[in-house]
Amino acid sequence: MERKIMQKLNVPVDWIENCNPVQPGLYFVASKYNKTRFGFYDYLNWDGEKWLKADSIKVVGWVSLADFLGMIDAGWPASDDLDKELEKSYHKNKEKFKGNEGGFFEVE
Repeated sequence: MERKIMQKLNVPVDWIENCNPVQPGLYFVASKYNKTRFGFYDYLNWDGEKWLKADSIKVVGWVSLADFLGMIDAGWPASDDLDKELEKSYHKNKEKFKGNEGGFFEVE
């Protein structure tokens, strides 16, 4: 299988700055090294009181991982046939779900 080269895409993130998250969890962050000022993106855990990171790193902005992933439509791996099965199942059973358009359902 030939590997495709991904294109760089500009994702406009509405960074939260100068304050810390309220909820513990995993966040997408913009960080930099204190000494070299080299900046980078990463995922970091917030434990409710502090970022779980090395002391040499400063978080300069963050956004919840759910918000970040909500901006991305990455498609789905082509080798996963479940999409086709779900689509067939949906068309076969769509009369059962009238009035629930847009909601999530699972059919066995």
